[in-house]
Amino acid sequence: MEHLVKVHKELSHRSNLSQSVTSLINPNSQPVPGPNSSHRPRVSVIIPTLNEAKNLPLVLPFLPMPWIDEVILVDGRSTDNTIEVATTLLPSIKVVTEKQKGKGAAMNAGYRAATGEILIVVDADGSNDPREIPRMIQALMMGSDMVKGSRFAHGGGTTDMPFIRQLGNGFFTVLVNILFGTHWTDLCYGYHAFWRHCLEVVDVSDKPGFEIDTALYLRAAREQLHVTEVPSFEGFRFYGVGKLQTIPDGWRVLKTILQEKFSQNTNRESNRYLGFRGLKPAFNGVEAADSRELAAPEINLQLMRTLGMILTAGYSLNELMSQVLHLSLQTMNAVSGSLLVLDETGKVADVCMVYGDRKIKVSASKVDDLIEQGFAGWVLRNQKLALIANTNEDPRWLPRTWEQDLPRSAIAVPLNFSDNRVGILTLVRSQENQFTQKDVKILEGLALPA
Repeated sequence: MEHLVKVHKELSHRSNLSQSVTSLINPNSQPVPGPNSSHRPRVSVIIPTLNEAKNLPLVLPFLPMPWIDEVILVDGRSTDNTIEVATTLLPSIKVVTEKQKGKGAAMNAGYRAATGEILIVVDADGSNDPREIPRMIQALMMGSDMVKGSRFAHGGGTTDMPFIRQLGNGFFTVLVNILFGTHWTDLCYGYHAFWRHCLEVVDVSDKPGFEIDTALYLRAAREQLHVTEVPSFEGFRFYGVGKLQTIPDGWRVLKTILQEKFSQNTNRESNRYLGFRGLKPAFNGVEAADSRELAAPEINLQLMRTLGMILTAGYSLNELMSQVLHLSLQTMNAVSGSLLVLDETGKVADVCMVYGDRKIKVSASKVDDLIEQGFAGWVLRNQKLALIANTNEDPRWLPRTWEQDLPRSAIAVPLNFSDNRVGILTLVRSQENQFTQKDVKILEGLALPA
């Protein structure tokens, strides 16, 4: 046991090295809210267990604790020293004992005991990689109500799925997509996360077994919640024998699919919020249904919180830029935009342009023009935010072929990265919904100092 504690301490030390979050605001201002910030939503991780003493030392040390506020172990009457091992490895862990058999009963007990705004369920046998948790949180912060791991999405995979189960899972996934109009790639996988408010419309307390995951996803889809798949890699169980029984549990999943399809939608008439919900849950007492109703400091806080999570989620530069740009477009209600990043020598490191839902490919000569003659270059040289009321009348605006020479309103802000890189974020709206000084105030907190 002493050896396990030493291993845990060493792994925790290594984890601390990865806690730094790249800042998009100037060095003299407050740091971006990151994993350890009190401004991010409270996160609860629920781990159902039944005789997992040998597996926990290979799982708990890899939990990304800077992202997590509480870990709840729901034990189903283990006969080994599961609880002792858990409390030794993680003294802060909250232990809940559940007398009723079944994974569903354990998960429901965990939901009841959790205090977080985000709830995440992780298997204790090693099949779920706990290092994927930041990826799930980031997807929730981007506006999803629920995130489900997928072994068959691009970037996912499995080493612990016999052919017969793979065949059954594929059949169930296709059946669900036909019956419920979804576009999922995986169904029978229990690695998931969701905002607590989902429990207001999705009740799975009647599902005590493995079918609870299927019921949870289908009821969320039926209630028109925004369910997103993220790639996940399912590893093999480290020790012991899995509790899943292919034929009996598969039959229960099939019955659940048919029951959910033909059951009544009891919340169909409810007046619940169905738009972008990444900003809906309350943070530090602030709740807003529309980001444009937020005060300028709070909208900056929401942007910074999500950007910080994206930056620590393992994205490449171009993927990061695309995420930042889409987030900015949604937050500021813009129709198109661009993000240029320059390295410490002043050379363009990368560029991302989006028009509607399309990502635009930009040539090197066009990028040079933007820097030398365009709006982005002017903002960079002057190191201050700027607003263009009419793009057809301002010489700083270089026409873009996909905009069809229509008059637009544009705003651009210089960004400062903590690793000596700088960027220029440009957002464009139609003339009917042009930017105002109110929008300038919202974004000025991100700008480089003049």
